[in-house]
Amino acid sequence: MMRLLIFLLFFTALPLLAQSDPNCDRKNVCYWVESGETESAVFLQARSMPAETHITVYTSLEGSGVESIPPTPKSFVLNGNEKTKILVLKKKEGADPSSVAKVLTVAYFGKLGAIHDDNYPYTLPFEGKSWISTGYNSGAEHRGDAANSIDFVLTEGTPILAAREGTVVEAEDKFTLGMKDPTLIDKANHIIIEHSDGTVAIYGHLKPEGVIVKAGDKVTAGQRIGYSGNTGYSTGPHLHFEVYRPEENRRKKTFPTLFLTETGEKEYLSEENAYWNPDGKRFQGFPITNLEETCLGILPPEKDKEPICTENLVSKKPFYLTMPIYKAGPYLFRAEFILLKSQKVILNFQEKIPAGITSIAWRIPPQTKSGKYKVKFYLDEKELGEKNFQMLP
Repeated sequence: MMRLLIFLLFFTALPLLAQSDPNCDRKNVCYWVESGETESAVFLQARSMPAETHITVYTSLEGSGVESIPPTPKSFVLNGNEKTKILVLKKKEGADPSSVAKVLTVAYFGKLGAIHDDNYPYTLPFEGKSWISTGYNSGAEHRGDAANSIDFVLTEGTPILAAREGTVVEAEDKFTLGMKDPTLIDKANHIIIEHSDGTVAIYGHLKPEGVIVKAGDKVTAGQRIGYSGNTGYSTGPHLHFEVYRPEENRRKKTFPTLFLTETGEKEYLSEENAYWNPDGKRFQGFPITNLEETCLGILPPEKDKEPICTENLVSKKPFYLTMPIYKAGPYLFRAEFILLKSQKVILNFQEKIPAGITSIAWRIPPQTKSGKYKVKFYLDEKELGEKNFQMLP
């Protein structure tokens, strides 16, 4: 779970048409009024924005004695740190000279109306393998404006990669706390990167001092940019990832994104599945499981601990079979235990693998016949491969 405040509201009251000094928010987005005899102009400038990036500023003018051209509320796109004239203010006839005009600004990174390249193949934003804990239109948080967000389960300190080339517009890693506490909604360490089409990606919940890029840096897809963590409004270590564009009326639109996965094809990601960047490897059981990581052991596996594996089991005692599951089931699992000396199937073990699990362990009944064995594995009656082991007397 992740919530991240991506906009900043700024509010100031000014005398009608009065000259003003710049008023700047925490993003260093500033506005000020330059006055004339009968009218004044409002200017905006994002003083810290890198060149060739954008920030969208929702602006609203309130006050009975003044009107603006164009009328507000209205959103304006600022290019880099250019000074931009956005409004002309005119005092209404008969207005009280002592009255004030109130200016409200809300700044979002990204370009209003940006057209997302829906066919772009994003790079998975992490090293190693990760399961999707919360996918699109899921959970309490991935709804509405944030519907097309993804949470990747990652242990703290996992290297984070840029999913697409772009320019870093904001990087924050000073926060240390992480828990399900609404007061931490704007205290998640994060990196925000603008893409060439004006959309923006957020990488959220990074570890304290876990950012290795800075605003203005150009990054390439697959480049290491930081380390995962558990800061801000969060229920556990993970990476929150989303791509969005600003919309009118202080809204945003998030986009579903295609990722290049372990299969070498681009696909939309879904909950309860594991994904990893393509490396050309095709292990036995790919991509559902990995027989090299399937474990036979004499001790029952413990939660959150790696099982203890052996090739030497003991006859007349139960043993345990543990298997990782990378793609959500359900599946029908079958294992044939074959005594090599006789080539006879000594045990035909069959169980269902339910949906929504990342690994499974079974207790296998004791076997009386000692000797060398092989076990053949099947999922939905498709043979995955085999492993050899020995049953000691």
